Amino acid sequence: MNDLFEGPAVSEQPEDERQLSRAQKRALREARRRAAKRRRRALVAVVLSLAVLGGIGYVVWDRGGDFFSGLNPLSRDEAAQDFPGPGTGSVQVTVAQGATGTAIGQALLDANVVASVPAFVSAYTANPAAGSIQPGTYTLREEMPAARAVEFLLDTGNRSDFLVDQRPGYSVATTVTKLSEVTGIPEADFETAMADVAATGLPAEAGGSYEGWLAPKQYQFGEDTAPTEMIAEMVAGTVATLDELGVPAADRQQVLTEASIVQQESGNISAEDQALVAGVINNRIADGMRLQMDSTIHYLVGTSADATTTAEQRAIDSPYNTYLNTGLPPTAIAAPSRTSIEAVLNAPATDYLYFVTVNPDTGETKFAKTNDEHNENRKEYKAWLDARQ
Repeated sequence: MNDLFEGPAVSEQPEDERQLSRAQKRALREARRRAAKRRRRALVAVVLSLAVLGGIGYVVWDRGGDFFSGLNPLSRDEAAQDFPGPGTGSVQVTVAQGATGTAIGQALLDANVVASVPAFVSAYTANPAAGSIQPGTYTLREEMPAARAVEFLLDTGNRSDFLVDQRPGYSVATTVTKLSEVTGIPEADFETAMADVAATGLPAEAGGSYEGWLAPKQYQFGEDTAPTEMIAEMVAGTVATLDELGVPAADRQQVLTEASIVQQESGNISAEDQALVAGVINNRIADGMRLQMDSTIHYLVGTSADATTTAEQRAIDSPYNTYLNTGLPPTAIAAPSRTSIEAVLNAPATDYLYFVTVNPDTGETKFAKTNDEHNENRKEYKAWLDARQ
């Protein structure tokens, strides 16, 4: 069939394609896409010409864009044409979020992976696991059998994009390490990208610090996505959340900083108790008390949030040491979840000045107005610890 079409052959994969630059890969994919469109246009022209010469036939387009549906003398089975395989070269196809089998088939047809949408839909319907195909960018072959294309999409090893889990509680340093591990891009490239706050969209009120501004979620990045674009998407997510919650620009840094402490101090406690924790922070600041939050010490020395701080650590001279300084630290200490941000915005008015999670397994947390009450609650936490030794 190839002798029907003109244009450069782009289905063969160069032996050194993996060594091409990102720009060269984009150019190669674009050339393949244009070639596939030329082949489809030529095929349409041939079929319509046959219909006109025969003096019979009509064209009906269905949801999948299959113009063979009502064409006579071609039958429906002939319309659902399929490549014999095994396929050649490589091509990348993106499966959109919520895409139907027909939509996926159309994307594959556009990339010359399958011969027709009906053939793919038939293979998709016949495979019980097809409904679990995940959105993302996949590397497939051109001119594949439709059933094999479904199998390729079900194999996550064929994904050519990157999935990055940015979790609540991650510091910027942790985020950069995770990005580098998943994408293979050096950490130094992300640090360079973050130096350009205009390109990443970091708001002025952040004061140049990304702590707290990298929104938690699972990100899907293409292999051509630059570090600047990745960081910008994370920052944009936080800005969008703050906008949705109606946080004025002047209050954003304070809200994120307090929310990050709530995030790190809360563990698995309920949203209602997180709001009470935010209330304790507000009350201690209003009374001129030091916060004395271990979470800020952990951020300062790089220890785990579930570790116990030492007297030596609590004596370190740093603005992040809330045992020595009053008020909030200069920046956030982690990426807060939306729940933690909402806890700060909805903190109730109470007289509580202390809190302790007495059972980390269940998240049971007790609040106190006085230090004596707090010490009684701490005994329950110590009993929980002793029961596990």
